[in-house]
Amino acid sequence: MRWSPPITHHIKLPPRDGTPGLDCEVIFLALDQPKDVRKLLSLELTGGFIDEARELPKAVVDGLTSRVGRYPTKRHGGCPWRGVWMSTNPMSDDHWWHRLAEKEPIKGKYPWKFYKQPGGVIEATKEHEHNIFAANKYWINNPQAENVNNLPGGYYEQQLAGKHLDWIQCYAAGQYVYVQDGKAVWPEFSDSIMSSDVEIEPGWPVHIGLDFGLTPAAVFGQKMNNGRWHVVHELVAFDMGLERFCHHLMADINTRFPKSEVFIWGDPAGAKRDEIFEVTAFEHMRTLGLRAQPTASNDFMVRREAGAAPMNRLIDGKPGIIVDRSCTRTRKSLAGGYHFKRVAMGGGQERFKDAPNKNEHSHVGDAYGYLMMGSEHRKLTRNSHASGQFKQMTAKMDFDVF
Repeated sequence: MRWSPPITHHIKLPPRDGTPGLDCEVIFLALDQPKDVRKLLSLELTGGFIDEARELPKAVVDGLTSRVGRYPTKRHGGCPWRGVWMSTNPMSDDHWWHRLAEKEPIKGKYPWKFYKQPGGVIEATKEHEHNIFAANKYWINNPQAENVNNLPGGYYEQQLAGKHLDWIQCYAAGQYVYVQDGKAVWPEFSDSIMSSDVEIEPGWPVHIGLDFGLTPAAVFGQKMNNGRWHVVHELVAFDMGLERFCHHLMADINTRFPKSEVFIWGDPAGAKRDEIFEVTAFEHMRTLGLRAQPTASNDFMVRREAGAAPMNRLIDGKPGIIVDRSCTRTRKSLAGGYHFKRVAMGGGQERFKDAPNKNEHSHVGDAYGYLMMGSEHRKLTRNSHASGQFKQMTAKMDFDVF
C-alpha cells in the first residue's frame, strides 16, 4: 500500500489450481465534486468502482466512464473487460440515478444495468405477527431480504427504533425517498399524507407564487370550496432571466389554465428598480402581459407561518393542502430540502442556524410561501393602517331641523 496521494494498493496473486494469477493496481480517489473530474484526466484504467454513487454528481460518472477500457493497450493484449460498477443507498426521485434507472434507461449495444436489492423491512399492519412499530407505522421483516442469516437477532427492530420515516424508508426499506438533512423549514409537511394525484379544476381561479432571481420559481395553487389548497403545478428554472422565465410562465398559464382567472403574488424585492433599465420586475412583467403584485411583507417568519397554516388544518378528515405528485421539486423543498443547517456543537447538543440554507430547493420553497402569503394569509401581514384604528369624527350640531 502506498499512502502518498493518490493512495494506491498493488495486489499480486499467483496462479492456483488452473486459475490464472492476478496483478492489479487499485487507485483511491475522492471525487465528490464536479471539479474533481480533472483528477481523472489522462488516467488509463481498465475499470472503476464508485461507492455511494448518490453522493456524486453525474459529471464525475461521465468522466470515469470515458477513462476505462484504456489499460492494457492493444499492444499488450487489450482489455478483455471494461466498465464501471456502482453501489449506493436509495436517493430521491429527482436524482440522476433514478432518472436513468426508472425513467430514461440507457439501451442499445452497451446498456446500463441496474439491480435493486430487496429492502430489509416492508410496511405492514397492526394485525401482522412480529410487527415492528416505528415512525407511526408498522413494519415486518421482508421475506425476500438478502443476507439475513448473517445478521444478529432483532437487527431491524433495533435499527428502526427512534428513526424518522424517511430514514426507515431509505436505509431499511430500500425505497426512493429524500432523507432530511438539518431542520426543515416546514416540519408540519408530511409527503406521504399531503401529496397525491390532483386534477386541475377548469375555470377555477389559480394563484401563483413567484420568486425572482436567476433561479426563478413559480408554484401554482387552487383553493377549493371547502378551503383545501391544491398545489397543481410548478415551474422551476436555473440560470434564467426574468424575461425568458415570463415567456415560459405565460405558456404554462395559457396551456394549463386557459379559462381561469389568474392571481400572481411575488417577492416584494421585485419592486426595486433595475439599475440599468430603471424598471421594477413587476413593471417588466406587465409589459409582457402578466399582472403581478408584491406580497405585503418579505419577512421570512411571516412567510413560513403562512405556508404552515394549511398544513395544520384538517378538512373533512384530510389535510388542508394536497400537493400533486408531479410537483417533485415543491414536495422535496417542503419535505426538508429547504432547511436550516445544523451547527456543529459538542456535548450531543443540536443547534441550527437562524436563517434557512439557500440551495436549489429554497427558491421553490419561497415561491410556495409567497403563494400562501398573497392569496390567503394577508391577515398575517396586516399593517398599522389596517389594524382597526380609525379617525374620530365629530357630528355637526349647527343646523335647523325645520
